[in-house]
Amino acid sequence: MNVVKKILFTLVLVAGLSVASMAQKGGDGKGNRPPKGNPPVINPGQKPPPQNPPKGGGDKPKKPGMAFIIKREEILADLA
Repeated sequence: MNVVKKILFTLVLVAGLSVASMAQKGGDGKGNRPPKGNPPVINPGQKPPPQNPPKGGGDKPKKPGMAFIIKREEILADLA
């Protein structure tokens, strides 16, 4: 009896899914949307002039390199 129930349930399930898929096939998927208008046109104007470099040399101070770390370790080793 359980086997008959399972077979009947499977047949009903397959039939139900088939009907549901056929119902979706008829639509175009987009609905009733209004057509899109033309996108706005943006005309690029003149580019702004390049910014002047900062006064006072303009070079930023550089971070210390590896030599500073080695020297620091030597000093710390001498203190210990």
